[in-house]
Amino acid sequence: MRLTFKYPVYPTQEEKRILEKWLVHLCDLQNSARHDRLVAYETEGTFVSLSDQQTLLRVARETYNDFREVPQDFQNHALRRNDKAFTAFRKRCKENAVKKGYPRYKKRVRSLTWSLRKYTKVVRKKTKDAEKQTIRVRENPIIETQFRHNRLRVPKLGQVKIRMHRPLQGDPKEVTIIKKASGWYAHISCEIPDTPKVEPTDAIAVDVGTTHYLTTSEGEKESNPRWYRKAEGLLRKHSKDLSRKKKGSQRWQKQHHKLALHHERTTNRRKDFIGKLVYKLYHHQKNNVLVAEGLGVSNIIQNKHLSKSIADASWGIFFKWCADIAERDGLHFHQVDPKNTSQTCSACGEKSQKKLSLAIRTFDCQFCGHAMDRDHNAAINILLRAACAHRGERWVTNLTETRNLSVDR
Repeated sequence: MRLTFKYPVYPTQEEKRILEKWLVHLCDLQNSARHDRLVAYETEGTFVSLSDQQTLLRVARETYNDFREVPQDFQNHALRRNDKAFTAFRKRCKENAVKKGYPRYKKRVRSLTWSLRKYTKVVRKKTKDAEKQTIRVRENPIIETQFRHNRLRVPKLGQVKIRMHRPLQGDPKEVTIIKKASGWYAHISCEIPDTPKVEPTDAIAVDVGTTHYLTTSEGEKESNPRWYRKAEGLLRKHSKDLSRKKKGSQRWQKQHHKLALHHERTTNRRKDFIGKLVYKLYHHQKNNVLVAEGLGVSNIIQNKHLSKSIADASWGIFFKWCADIAERDGLHFHQVDPKNTSQTCSACGEKSQKKLSLAIRTFDCQFCGHAMDRDHNAAINILLRAACAHRGERWVTNLTETRNLSVDR
């Protein structure tokens, strides 16, 4: 299992200038590789492979000085990103997808990636004969110091200050330096052993929404912070100030940085809320099984009346982080079919004769007279459907069948 650790990096002004120069070079390289594939297919009808472009890269490094100034590992990772984009594009073409998604021209590149290689190390055993043992060890990118900042080894740049606010775990595989509006960051990807799954005992289901962020099967509600809507006022001011400045000037660049920083802060607030919420559902409430609906967020977001609220809630990130934390800590996360979960009574299992609109927030059953909050009712139905699937039945099942099976057993 891969786990990524993120740390702030503090390069000097000269190091920033070199890093930004490398970013411009990698952007040109990736666009050139994209153009070569396009021309080869249009003129000759052939596909250019990754190995072919890496061979051309070695020739270019022997010929041009500007290619030799940039570490080769950075350039190889840029070519791999380009190859990954074309591989996904051809896969979508074979599947006859509606949107093929041809790789786009890159206006800028914000990340530098390099792999950490292994080297041979001789270890002396503490025995009478002092035997020697040769092992393969992966290089450590971090140089520890006694001060607040450690050092990060960057190829052809040297040692850069890095703030290690938490220790690394596992075997580091690769490092990525990313430029954001708030500064530079290092993402160190480490390989850690898989955590065995615990026995599922305590389960909880959640129903996401826009009025409340989610409602659990126990009736607890989590309010929706609406981070983007709260930030819209200041966002409008920054956008107006940017429009009054000459594009490309120093004042325009400063205002553009303010606007980008405002967007990043809004994103960080949203991610902080989602991360704490997921941790609360699993660890604070001591649940080892979390169940949610398998919503197609990309389809739901096309609703012109709810698109901004759904995008602000970031349900996709919430579901992804639920799955990631479950995999990291050995817990369980399941998604079930959302069909009719809010239109069916959780007490008798009968579907409502009339389709309930989103304005109706209370579910009143015409068959058994059961009345409860609509979101709470849907969360209980989600939990019942997951319980049915856990016993071996179908994941996509009728809620009436699920209710009857739960009562019988």
